Amino acid sequence: MVALTINILNAQTVEKQKIEGVAEISTKPSIVVLATAMKNFRASLSNELLADASFPLGHKESYSWTNLPPGRDEDRGGIRFGELSITQLTRFYEVLSVFLSDNGYTKVSLITKDAEKHLSDISSSFWASNPYHIALFGNPETDGSWGFQLDGHHLALNFLVHGDAVSVVPALIGTAPATIDGTVVLENERGKAFALLDSLDENQKKKAIQTGRRGLQVGAGRSTDPFLNHDYSEFVGIGLKASEMNDTQKENLRNLIKTYVYNLETEFADIWMTDIDAGLDDTYFVWIGGTTPTDPIYYRVFNPSIWIEFNNESGLDHIHTIIRSPDGKDYGIFALNQGPKTLLERYVFEDHHK
Repeated sequence: MVALTINILNAQTVEKQKIEGVAEISTKPSIVVLATAMKNFRASLSNELLADASFPLGHKESYSWTNLPPGRDEDRGGIRFGELSITQLTRFYEVLSVFLSDNGYTKVSLITKDAEKHLSDISSSFWASNPYHIALFGNPETDGSWGFQLDGHHLALNFLVHGDAVSVVPALIGTAPATIDGTVVLENERGKAFALLDSLDENQKKKAIQTGRRGLQVGAGRSTDPFLNHDYSEFVGIGLKASEMNDTQKENLRNLIKTYVYNLETEFADIWMTDIDAGLDDTYFVWIGGTTPTDPIYYRVFNPSIWIEFNNESGLDHIHTIIRSPDGKDYGIFALNQGPKTLLERYVFEDHHK
């Protein structure tokens, strides 16, 4: 377990923290690209904005992200998109572009730039009032461990670089409407799930399809208490186990998982997928809802190295998905709640578009 000594300070007065376990600065080319993009973004900020955005690794701000739209939760830390100039926003999107694959970047870009305009009917004033927040953890100038959080309505991404390793959990990606400017934002997340379900025989479907109310089991933090642990063991044995699938069905399962994993840039996604494949037979697949393409659905994939949920919240046009790490890697090794965890925040359904 990594030992931490952290003084929780106001973001505007963050001082250098003594944090044991910080990695050496990586010379791996792909990591250098990430660090360079983040350095460029940091350099574009004023001293005041940089101070407002900055937190030590492991700070409680990591846990306080929320899916609630603006006006429903005022506890977000960091800096808002609306405080940034076009140049500064461009630098931040350049950071996202090197962390994410083309598909991942397209989803995030559509959600942040277009989906919210549809919801709030904002046009020319969109950037001035944009609710997304950025929080920075650690400093790539001085350390090999650093990260950032992008937090807002229908999107929360928690990135960590630790030496040569990169992670992006927890991650919530949602959208309303489902189709933006002709693009179905989460088309593969839904389509590949149906491909897996349709490949199952009737006995397998009886195990996979569960009764109950559709809704994410986990979601936005909202709590800054990092010790709200949840035991994943209650979900073991529920659904269809991958060891009971044939090779074609397992490949359909892998294709569904890869839809989420490969939101990350390919090199880092490949590493994550290797861990997932090692425990593929111990993966459980759960489905709730109808079984035709016109039905609202919920599904869950529970693998030792990844937790995935998809839910049609209030019909086909409103979707939430979430990715967690059930093997204790949520928020990375600097998480204050090191140890067996974390479905740590229960998701409370709220139809906030009404």
